[in-house]
Amino acid sequence: MNPASRARSELFLLALVTGLVAELVRASGPLLDRAFAQGVTTAATVALVTYVAPAVVVAALTVGRRVSGRVVLLAVALLVAARVALQVLGAQVAAVDLAPGAGEARAWLGLATVALGLGVLVVVAAFVSAPADEPTARDQPPSEPGTDTPAARGSLVARGVTYGLLGSAAVHLLLGTWDAVWRADAAAWVVVGVLSAGTLATAWLLRGRPAGPCTRSLWVLGPYVALGVQVFANPAFVASDANLPLPVAGAALAVATLATGAALSLLRPLAGPLAAAVVLVLGVWVLFLAAPPGPVAAWLLLAVATALPAAGARAVAPLWSQPARVHGTAWLTGTAAAVGLGTALPLLVYQLDYDVPLPFPNGLAPVVAALAVALPAVVQARRGVTVPAPGGAVLCGAVAAVAVAGTVVVALPGTAGDDPDVDAGAVRVLSWNVHYGVSADPSVRLDEMVDVIASADPEVVVLQEVSRGWVLGGGGDMASALARATGRELAWAPAADRQFGNALLWDPDRADVTDVAVVELPYGAGPQRRSALAATVTVHAAPRAVPFRLVTTHLQHREENHATRLAQLDAIFAAEPVDGPYVLAGDLNAEPGWAEIAAITDEGLVSAQDAVGDPAALTSPAVVPRYRVDWVFSGPDVPATSSEVIDVVDSDHRPLLVTLDLP
Repeated sequence: MNPASRARSELFLLALVTGLVAELVRASGPLLDRAFAQGVTTAATVALVTYVAPAVVVAALTVGRRVSGRVVLLAVALLVAARVALQVLGAQVAAVDLAPGAGEARAWLGLATVALGLGVLVVVAAFVSAPADEPTARDQPPSEPGTDTPAARGSLVARGVTYGLLGSAAVHLLLGTWDAVWRADAAAWVVVGVLSAGTLATAWLLRGRPAGPCTRSLWVLGPYVALGVQVFANPAFVASDANLPLPVAGAALAVATLATGAALSLLRPLAGPLAAAVVLVLGVWVLFLAAPPGPVAAWLLLAVATALPAAGARAVAPLWSQPARVHGTAWLTGTAAAVGLGTALPLLVYQLDYDVPLPFPNGLAPVVAALAVALPAVVQARRGVTVPAPGGAVLCGAVAAVAVAGTVVVALPGTAGDDPDVDAGAVRVLSWNVHYGVSADPSVRLDEMVDVIASADPEVVVLQEVSRGWVLGGGGDMASALARATGRELAWAPAADRQFGNALLWDPDRADVTDVAVVELPYGAGPQRRSALAATVTVHAAPRAVPFRLVTTHLQHREENHATRLAQLDAIFAAEPVDGPYVLAGDLNAEPGWAEIAAITDEGLVSAQDAVGDPAALTSPAVVPRYRVDWVFSGPDVPATSSEVIDVVDSDHRPLLVTLDLP
């Protein structure tokens, strides 16, 4: 194989392995949900063990041997086998409404595959970084550990990892931000089959390449992958952070891919590694901690997010272009542990704040991750800059093309159901806490959530705990996916952050929604920021098209936080007073007989479930309900005529379907 073909194959191999790992890191959020249900300490322990375990993987692969093409082939074969096994087990989980046994097996296999994937990524990155002018004859003696050699191919590593992250995001977008690991349809199997076969075939082509020295500072892979999965290679994050439609974020992903190619290929790049490192850190800081106000904010945030992949790749290319060194098993094992922790800690610390408030803004976690990438890059840039070498145009174009195709997919409108058999002058409201899309298995069953909404076919759907890019929910844009799949339009109210909150979906053929407002609620005893979403709904079939005010919210969840919930209700009624036809729906985290319910009924609102439903029907947890914390209240102008708790287990709550009589 000539050097150009070898470099091209190595680039594709690293990008494919990185893409597989990015999907697995996204999947680790829902897979850890069962551990979170047992407590934050349990979840943190399981997560840390999972992300330190790549060290065990690398030690097993490299003890007594160097990282040659045959070692890489073995590592890739193990990763592909585990990923296919995960898909097979996932198909069994998806075949039934609830699969606790298979789901638990899938969770443990999935977390093990995450560890395996990160370990394989370290091995492949080390393999690919070997200098191009290293001797390749099999009969030459290997260099001793600690020996410096010509510069490693940092640009190749930076390009492969960045394209892999962006490519995984493009495939994620092509699947509607619902990853193949959670699906059992033909599209999922095609994606898994193509990526697995491509990865294995590329590793096979390189099986004869001997071991060589590798780049230093591979530990930076950890925070770099974390930033990619959480931020710049996450279309749902970009869309929700900038408050722009998902197709716009998809188009930005394609532009970001092309910009990355230019940043790594121009002989005279627009920005050096020092400037790129500054852009990376400031960009992440702006996205999480300094969102600018005003009408231009959305487009500024989009521009910042679009620039991050190119800035990140341009910063790390010289860092990974230091003189290569022959490293032994101990160094590679330690690097793998650092990569695992570097991936997990920014994501884990950021998410833990929503249950255990931190003494600092959780947005500092990704900023620190960006600093962990940028500072070593700045130090290396001061020692001398390696000019990026042209190449990778085919891969760059392929990733951009998939991103464009994904943009088209998420831009296509869905189809609403047929007109329901509802009396003229009636409106159906579905209220559901969707638990960031994660079921008790654990799994992400967006297709079944779509089926529940389509089967009930309400004019209006209000959702709580909706994830739009949270890794804990698999990184998907639930709000956009559910709206698109059910043919509905979307209004969004951020709560804990701009990626997690309340959503309103409505069928535009049957109702109009106007005067949408977001009410920020008092933080109180915490631990999460909360919001309410209010809108005026006018149903077309009503005899006189009289609008009603609809408010949905998710109040503070800790049982003892009565004062906080009462303060939050006071804020809602102050901002949205009960005046005329009025509906309040959501997860109030309050049970019958509590002061919170009395405060609502004192406003003249009546619980639909108590008036016309089964007051004994419980809503949470969905599998074996013990609590009744989900409510739909309405005023005397819009009395409820029916109320049903729907027996489904796609979330940790059961939905409420209420029919209201309009004036």
